Amino acid sequence: MNEQATAPTAVTPGRLLIQAALRTDVGLVRSENQDFGTYTSPSEEKGTHPGGRLLVVADGMGGHRGGATASRLAGETVKALYLGGETEDVGDALRDALQRANARIFHEAQANPDLRGMGTTTSALAIKDDLAWFAHVGDSRIYRVRGENIEQLTDDHSLVATMVREGLLTTKEAETHPRRNVLQRSMGVTEDVEVDVKGPFDVQEGDTFILCSDGLHGLVKEDEMREVAKQPIDVAADDFVKRVLERGAPDNVTVIVARAIRAEPGDDDVTLLDHKRLEKTQEIAAAIVPPPGVSVMPSEVEASPAGSTTSAPSAGDGSTPLAMTQKSDGASLFKWMLIVVLLAGAAGAWFFWNR
Repeated sequence: MNEQATAPTAVTPGRLLIQAALRTDVGLVRSENQDFGTYTSPSEEKGTHPGGRLLVVADGMGGHRGGATASRLAGETVKALYLGGETEDVGDALRDALQRANARIFHEAQANPDLRGMGTTTSALAIKDDLAWFAHVGDSRIYRVRGENIEQLTDDHSLVATMVREGLLTTKEAETHPRRNVLQRSMGVTEDVEVDVKGPFDVQEGDTFILCSDGLHGLVKEDEMREVAKQPIDVAADDFVKRVLERGAPDNVTVIVARAIRAEPGDDDVTLLDHKRLEKTQEIAAAIVPPPGVSVMPSEVEASPAGSTTSAPSAGDGSTPLAMTQKSDGASLFKWMLIVVLLAGAAGAWFFWNR
């Protein structure tokens, strides 16, 4: 059920290094994992212009295979473009990587009718020495735990989050609102996307960062996250997934737990590496991302029917349309299955009484 990995780090005594643990799980309702997580390794980071450790979480949407295709394309493309970037400005490198990944997902969807409407959230965090930057689209989240405080660094690009910010809903009401899965901004739905980029902000020894899809933050709240994050990062990552599964796991869940530690002679985190329980829920043809500048023909992308998106006016000045994407959930699937069963029963009863 569960995918996990941890990243080793080459160290220089005295500087901050970032240890990271990744876990992803399909959950208990979905048949496919449409989340994706990735990060850079020390060998990949060496010699790159932006530098530092990159961590990415993406949560796809768009029907069978469409969501998984979108999230994997986002994660792998952002990683490849960031590593291959020519600028040393980390913020610019992140923005460019997400914008170009967005365009790629959009064009893949347009070229393949079976992938039309696919999209994904993307949250990327880059940490270099004692500074960090993030780039973000959608409602996946990045948290920082420092001491006894937890802070959500990213803003959700969802309808209910906008309503909360405008005072139209309380945070509690937003958790059960019928349109809580509607995104106002996501990757791949339009050719261009606005990317939130922030940084640099300081990183201190002991800071713990949590990158996660809404499969986690929808069930595990901030106070609980803060307590879980006090554990060793691999234990914390496992604990997050365990708690989601214990609560029914209606959605896929992906989490990266990363911590800044002070390097000492002989330190490394290779001992956290564990690939024994990897599953293949994300191994699809669309996972193969070529180097920047090399295109993929539509026939090379494994495809199945995609979902749909709707458009609605912006909540801002109303001058431009804002793409609104409905994320599917297990409850909707159950509802339609129940309707089919009831209709079949009614048809059978009508046939019986009219024989």
